[in-house]
Amino acid sequence: MVVGVTPRFLAKGARSKGRKAYFRKFMPQFQQWALMKDMLNKLVLEQRVETTLPKAKELQQYAEELVFLAKKHTAYHDSQVESMLTSPEARQILYERMLPRYQDRAFHFTRVVNMFRYRFRDTAQLSLIEYIDRPGELRPANPVGAARVQHVAQEFLATRRGRRRHLNEMERILGKPGEPPLDAGVLDRCRLEVLKSSGTPLKFPEPEESEIAKTAAAVEKSEAAEANEAVEAAHDRPVHAAAAA
Repeated sequence: MVVGVTPRFLAKGARSKGRKAYFRKFMPQFQQWALMKDMLNKLVLEQRVETTLPKAKELQQYAEELVFLAKKHTAYHDSQVESMLTSPEARQILYERMLPRYQDRAFHFTRVVNMFRYRFRDTAQLSLIEYIDRPGELRPANPVGAARVQHVAQEFLATRRGRRRHLNEMERILGKPGEPPLDAGVLDRCRLEVLKSSGTPLKFPEPEESEIAKTAAAVEKSEAAEANEAVEAAHDRPVHAAAAA
């Protein structure tokens, strides 16, 4: 027992299902888990649910763990996902739409927004819970993956404040092996601004040659060697003929 903390407002995890302490308790355990499964199924189907603030915070842990388990993509974790969702339509949306959407995002798939208004019949505080990175969300989420690199480059080149703010992250992006997902002109400008801001020349990794470039270089090398052999043979032929005469 944690001293000074009310147990009913602490989340324990989706696997406890209300059997441990530190869990928001709204009703008996069997009723609450059935309520959470129904709300979770509705959230996956509609991608946004309006409910009271305590229930939204309680539902958020299950919504996060649902995507986390589905991304494991093993028989054991798929069985856990099937036990948490109550309809095949919700499972189809999860595997076909949501997993490709969150392939670059490791966590934080949901958002809880306090609406700062109260329900008329019991003055319960209302809120929204929704999945992010989708059309129609309340506000854009922080990008990840290639979209994050492009966002940082755009902010870095826009203003001096952006260059001060994103300088360290841009240095890490440019220092990684391989070409970042940026246009050639934008990449050159970013390298120039990093060089001007840091004041010391950076060692950027050279771009990796593609298979076509490697093949073309090998063909050119072989053609050059054959040409050199032909020239040497042409120079040596009169000498051999004179010696034979």
